[in-house]
Amino acid sequence: MTRHTAADQAAPRAFEVLDSSTVRRRVAVKPAMCGYNSLFLGQVGDWTWETVGALCDTDVLGARDAAGSPTYLAFHYYRVRGSGEFHLRSLTFGDELDVVSRSFGFGSESVLTLHEITSTTAGGKPPAALEPDAFYLPPAAGRLRVETFNRWIARQDAHSNRGLVLSSPPGFRHEHLPRLPDAYSPRLAYGRARRHLTFLEEPGERYVTVAEGFTTRYTVDVTRDLNGAGLVYFAAYFSIVDQAVLRQWHALGRGDRAFLRRRVVDQQLCFLGNADVGTEFEIGVSVRARAVNPAEEVVDTVVRVAGTDELIAVSTQRVLRDPEEGE
Repeated sequence: MTRHTAADQAAPRAFEVLDSSTVRRRVAVKPAMCGYNSLFLGQVGDWTWETVGALCDTDVLGARDAAGSPTYLAFHYYRVRGSGEFHLRSLTFGDELDVVSRSFGFGSESVLTLHEITSTTAGGKPPAALEPDAFYLPPAAGRLRVETFNRWIARQDAHSNRGLVLSSPPGFRHEHLPRLPDAYSPRLAYGRARRHLTFLEEPGERYVTVAEGFTTRYTVDVTRDLNGAGLVYFAAYFSIVDQAVLRQWHALGRGDRAFLRRRVVDQQLCFLGNADVGTEFEIGVSVRARAVNPAEEVVDTVVRVAGTDELIAVSTQRVLRDPEEGE
């Protein structure tokens, strides 16, 4: 028999289920979880799958639909928010994080998960609870807020990533999850992005155009873009977008060091399709600046299959640019 001391009992657990819709995890940032790339975004994606699996009694890693075919909890919408003082690129080796994750029901084929990520190293204070009204306010000091909306999808053709269809596993238990208030539904955000190719609401005269009409190309890379199921990995889209944004950044005469100093305080991305290896994307990038502060920019990126109107992804980044960008 293992004996537990009082100190053991008092120590916080690395992962625990708080209630029927909420889990909590405490982690230290490791090298594979941070950097100026999509590593941390991929880590939060793993937390989403882990959360849904724990709360919905579903083997997310090995799920199969009613026909016995593999089905995947694919990312359809992803948003990450921080602040000028603490943002996605602020994380580094050894930072201590307190993460509260809560899932909300959207029927048998979809699920939304909110992650409140507090860096206690950066002086953040974990929330007492994760409630939507507070979550959708600007993040407090030392916090990141990530929203993921996932759909169960399966292949129609075992040898192709095109034409994926909704297909949930029969054992997916979701009825007990709370309902998100309609005002916060991600469908409002990604529906607008699909129609207007931006997540920005009614820019009007508040923004002025810095650059538009820039396009570049990217070919899905067999060595870096696929996940273990052979699909284009959701986090790879963030890297593909950033590569296009960097090329546009260079076209404006801006340098790499300034790019590394930029603070992306808010990024939204809607995943509208997958692709096979060798597919060529045509990516358009446009930049707008806030009229009252040109250092605040909005960068829209639209990914299509080259030579067609087929939308693959739409991304909007809200950026605080370093005024010393000429270096």
